[in-house]
Amino acid sequence: MDLSPAAIMMAFVPLFVVMDPFSSVPIFISLTKSLGPSARRKAAQVAAVVATGVLAGFLIFGSMLLSAMGIRMESLEIGGGILMLLIAISFALGIEYGDKKKAPVEAIIIGVPLLSGPGTMLTAVLLSTTLGFWNVLAAGVLSCLASFAILLLSTRIYRIIGKSGLEILSRVAGVFLAAFAVEYIRKGFGL
Repeated sequence: MDLSPAAIMMAFVPLFVVMDPFSSVPIFISLTKSLGPSARRKAAQVAAVVATGVLAGFLIFGSMLLSAMGIRMESLEIGGGILMLLIAISFALGIEYGDKKKAPVEAIIIGVPLLSGPGTMLTAVLLSTTLGFWNVLAAGVLSCLASFAILLLSTRIYRIIGKSGLEILSRVAGVFLAAFAVEYIRKGFGL
């Protein structure tokens, strides 16, 4: 199937909505608050590249891999939801985890499972069956580029709300992220 601007736009909208980069802003700000501007930019780049790579990889190999391993999409939703719930709990309770200097934890967490989580993977696979692989891949890349731009603007938000506002926002975001995670788990169980 050839690239079609209409099909790309039809795939972009649901992918961007499912990615929901705006909900990642408070988490990104919280995770990168101690980093300088260039390190925050690099974290946003890594998050966008990781999200794009996971999306493209799942588009190419997802259905085959899950089928070969005997894993249903529902299991992916439950597993991704549990990981997301653990992250949400750490934000809501203000618990620090891991050594952030060893790995770009902030970038990886934003890239997967927030931007390219189970919902994004499932949406991409489903859209590719009707709109075509290349159209969905193009829409996924555009969604990740838009998400990158939104993460870059997150530092301005920090300047406006300050340290106390960031703490409050981070705790509230943790609660919302927990609800989002429970939705993935619930959908995985078919409830």
